[in-house]
Amino acid sequence: MTFIQKLSMKTAVSLGLIASAWAADTSGKILGTVKDPAGNVVPQASVTLTNKATGVKQATHADGQGVFAFPVVPVGAYELNVTIENFRPYKRTDVVVDLGSALQLEIALELAGVTESVTVTEDAAQVETSDTKLGQVIGNRQVTALPLNGRSYTDLLAIQGGVTPITTSGAGNSTSGGGFGTVPVGGNGNTGQFSINGQRESANGFYLNGASVQETIGQQAGIIPNLDSIAEFRILTSNADAEYGGYSGGIVNVITKAGGNDFHGSAFEFLRNTDLDSRGFFSPERSTF
Repeated sequence: MTFIQKLSMKTAVSLGLIASAWAADTSGKILGTVKDPAGNVVPQASVTLTNKATGVKQATHADGQGVFAFPVVPVGAYELNVTIENFRPYKRTDVVVDLGSALQLEIALELAGVTESVTVTEDAAQVETSDTKLGQVIGNRQVTALPLNGRSYTDLLAIQGGVTPITTSGAGNSTSGGGFGTVPVGGNGNTGQFSINGQRESANGFYLNGASVQETIGQQAGIIPNLDSIAEFRILTSNADAEYGGYSGGIVNVITKAGGNDFHGSAFEFLRNTDLDSRGFFSPERSTF
């Protein structure tokens, strides 16, 4: 192998590592501590995390300080089980991992009895204490329940504080590019050119399942996934991690559904006519829509 070939191979490996480092986060993580009734840590406890939709399990053990971690957890609802000799089996059924979340769990075990166990079915609102980035997660229930004219998830960006649903780079705005900034690569849907926290519309980043889908010319979302395929999306408005570097505005990260063990589907239909519309009180005639 020649020197040039070796150099090319090293360059390719380096570029691959850099590209993987730049990939956006598509999952969450769980950190926890196992303690006894007196508040002392319980080392070497067996911890199992089970995905409710797929049944896929992850297993680990608490270390000598009673700390356990699941660093990569796909978005979804989970059941957490903790077992160790001389303590009751612990089960928690309400663990929900959102996009980019970092859950901090405190597991309080009780001393063993006769065939007894502790099951936690619900808990107070989870507060992330190990993560600094600020943003709002829009789940599938909100995505499908909120009214949308056009079924574009980008129309929901404006429900978060700091997002201004007005663009100065519209196709009809001749003072800021004359329409050059809104190439309709996402079809007829809203491509998400919004100002976030006062920054330019071109300062936002868009990711889909960890891959950048930002259109090069107008810096808007180049792919608008079908609304029913979206599991959730998150809008990061400030204090984003280093992996999202390069954007002074907001980061919009969309994750699509991963499926489950049960068959399911959805259907929708658009109906738009004027048959049931009425004339506005001050309008001389009935509007088109």
